[in-house]
Amino acid sequence: MTALFATYRRLPRLAGPWFLPIAFLARLPFSMTQIGTVVLVTAETGSVAAGGLAAGLLSAGLAIGGPTLGWLTGRWGQRIVMGAASLLAATLSITLVVLVTTGAPLVLVGAAAFFGGAMTPPIGPLIRVRWVGLTARDGGLPTAMSYEGAADEVAYVLGPALVSVLAALVHPVAAVLTAAVLIGVFGTLVALHPTADAAPARSARPAGRRFRIDATVIGVVVGGLAMGAFFGSMQTGVTGVARAAGDESAAGLIYACMAIGSAVTALAMAVAPSRWSLADRLLAFTAALTLLIVPLFTVSHPAVLAVWLVPLGCASGPLLITLFSLAERSADPSRVAVAMTTLSSSVVVGYAVGSALGGRMVEDVAPSAAFGVAVAVAALGTANALLLRRTATRTAGPS
Repeated sequence: MTALFATYRRLPRLAGPWFLPIAFLARLPFSMTQIGTVVLVTAETGSVAAGGLAAGLLSAGLAIGGPTLGWLTGRWGQRIVMGAASLLAATLSITLVVLVTTGAPLVLVGAAAFFGGAMTPPIGPLIRVRWVGLTARDGGLPTAMSYEGAADEVAYVLGPALVSVLAALVHPVAAVLTAAVLIGVFGTLVALHPTADAAPARSARPAGRRFRIDATVIGVVVGGLAMGAFFGSMQTGVTGVARAAGDESAAGLIYACMAIGSAVTALAMAVAPSRWSLADRLLAFTAALTLLIVPLFTVSHPAVLAVWLVPLGCASGPLLITLFSLAERSADPSRVAVAMTTLSSSVVVGYAVGSALGGRMVEDVAPSAAFGVAVAVAALGTANALLLRRTATRTAGPS
């Protein structure tokens, strides 16, 4: 345990003592805006369909904007692109609040949601790009990737929980405005932080390794889609079980149990043996995830579900880290941002699909039927990992 803590002490030394907390706060809006938009639009219009439409358009913006912003950072640098995007995202979130609360036409609300999503910088993937440069000399990239995976998991749970608390205790408007302030302030601080200079520039591209659409890239994107669909279907399944038990408000706390296992195991991946290749890790974690979901079909009590989600998270966290590590290996340094943000966008798209399919299964079949979607996409991820293991030998070295 002491050795593990010592491993993580290098990160503040490399990036500065304030970078980690600033970057964590900057990534929270990414997990707040979707649910915040649903709650706000639904509360103000009285239409769940309108809320879902606005959130869907925001998700589409996130999916399209992520790789676009990643490509732009490769041309003009993170400082300019991330700074401008953070301020625009904050402005558009405030615009969304004004439009919704003044009864503006849904088409304007949808446009604000879409462009707000498109302008939201994918903080997590872009910070991973910085770590590639910061750790180039000391070989600390596995540690940084493990930390980022754990930070993402905590943010994915804390963001929606913060939205729920603000919406319940204050007003749905407060949740969206809080997200706007966080991205406007802390997104800008991350953009201006000296670590921005560590992100590889376009001119730094060496001859040789290029970001091209090959089997490895396709495999990583498919893995991201499957991972996102897993998260989306699991969340709807957990909500369905909690609602059937008469306590739908407990769904967030139950789902958070998966993040506990995920974060702990993600941090432990920093000391994983280097001889364990990325391709082998991907296969092991996807197979474990598939097997661990199966018992959920028999679970109907929220407390039992919460306990079982902890080991399930122990597989999902390292799996996501492995995918990002493979994405980093698939591109030359100047195109790592595109690879990282494309993977992030594939997770967003997969989440939307998994949520929709899982929700339909909960409504039409049974509360736990959404776990069938989770099993299916996890099995798809396992098959994808098998193919990737065969075709991505060059990128499947130690992380």
